[in-house]
Amino acid sequence: MSMLHPQFKCNLSLFGVLMLLTYKDIATFTAGSHISRIQQSDHGRAYFFYATEHFLADDWQYDESANSKEQVVKTNHAVLLTKAGDVVISLIHGKAVLVNPIFAGRILGNNYVKVDVDATQLNASWFVWHFNESSEGRRQRAQATQGSTAVQRIAVNELKNFVITLPSLAQQHAMGGLYLAAHEKRYYQERIAQLNEQQILKQLSDMI
Repeated sequence: MSMLHPQFKCNLSLFGVLMLLTYKDIATFTAGSHISRIQQSDHGRAYFFYATEHFLADDWQYDESANSKEQVVKTNHAVLLTKAGDVVISLIHGKAVLVNPIFAGRILGNNYVKVDVDATQLNASWFVWHFNESSEGRRQRAQATQGSTAVQRIAVNELKNFVITLPSLAQQHAMGGLYLAAHEKRYYQERIAQLNEQQILKQLSDMI
């Protein structure tokens, strides 16, 4: 008879033992600040928001329509701020990213959830890969999505209970690093292609 607690079921693979857990077993989830409830004060500290354009940039998506004029809020009350390397999940986009240092110190709104991973068990980059790309993550995201076709949102309580098949930390580190490198490479390849296309179109226009 197995003496393992049901929560710690294990599977064997080429990489050794894979542990079956839920997200809440190895990470803490903190909902973003409710923007409409932030109490503003003229003498408070000024903050910018972590907005959609920042999330897309952290997801290596180029956004030509990014808004250069940002909203500023002044408050003396506690708000949830981004930190470099934070794992952030957009409940609207249904994706996870790592926060770039240039976007640290911004207010994280209620469309986002901050994920503090247990670094003794979980690699942050691998978590982002698992949530975004793994068949296990994709299937559970689809099941947890609520709302109409136009506006869909992941339910936070469902999110915490996602099942995760956890490989060793060494394996997570290798996979997470490869995932981020591939993401970055694809971004630059697409940007180069866009710039080349723009250059060709300009040359054609100049020929007229």
